[in-house]
Amino acid sequence: MEKILILILTLLIFSGCATHKEIYKQETQDRLEVPPLPKWVYNTPDNFVVGISQKSMNPDEMVEAAKQMAAVMQSRNNASYTIEKYASTTHDNTLKSNVTEFKLNVSSSPQKTKEIYNSFELSDSVEALGYFFGLFSSSDLRLDVLNQRSSIQRMPDYFEEDKLEVTKNKLICNKTVSSSSLVLAWVNAATEARYEIAKYLQKEIQSAVINTDEITEKRIAIETSEKLSQMKLKASYITTELKDNLRLFKVYHEMEISN
Repeated sequence: MEKILILILTLLIFSGCATHKEIYKQETQDRLEVPPLPKWVYNTPDNFVVGISQKSMNPDEMVEAAKQMAAVMQSRNNASYTIEKYASTTHDNTLKSNVTEFKLNVSSSPQKTKEIYNSFELSDSVEALGYFFGLFSSSDLRLDVLNQRSSIQRMPDYFEEDKLEVTKNKLICNKTVSSSSLVLAWVNAATEARYEIAKYLQKEIQSAVINTDEITEKRIAIETSEKLSQMKLKASYITTELKDNLRLFKVYHEMEISN
């Protein structure tokens, strides 16, 4: 009887170990490791812009698509909000105030986007995760060796949650978006960050114009429009996982604007 009990206990122990190994194996398979990437993917250098495109057999098409994406990103970051007597976003949602209404539109000028695109030159590139990453600049700048160096970086603590931080001189927004397309995840994370900053500034404007006259109202609107004209993508991070056999990319962005 004692031998039978020992045998049963031994089988249970081995069964438990096997189950644990299977769970660990499945969790490891679900988390796909991101390969080493150049530093400029994680931290965009000043006066440079990252563009991404799906990897293809045609190198020129990859560069072209990435360049177009980078030009649109740069144009939107440079674009000023148009503030009028009533408020709205690019989704045409009107924000009402008890005192007045403003109009805020996130839009990039097609002409400006074309100018940026024509001025862009490819400074560096890498292929990873089934995509082409290109670093573009409109200035004749040389990328330093440190930014070209590839590594696997740990996700910064400030990307653990989406948040908007208000400092004395800056507004800093951390935003995360998931998608089966890395291009869409990268673009949409930046777009959502812009919306968050816009919503915060809308509230600040509406609060500031209470009990003020028309002249003060216009002055505040113009000042805010200028503040929104220079947004920067400061830091990024990418994770990827399998969910229901579908590969998902999660992009983390930190964007800032002078306050």
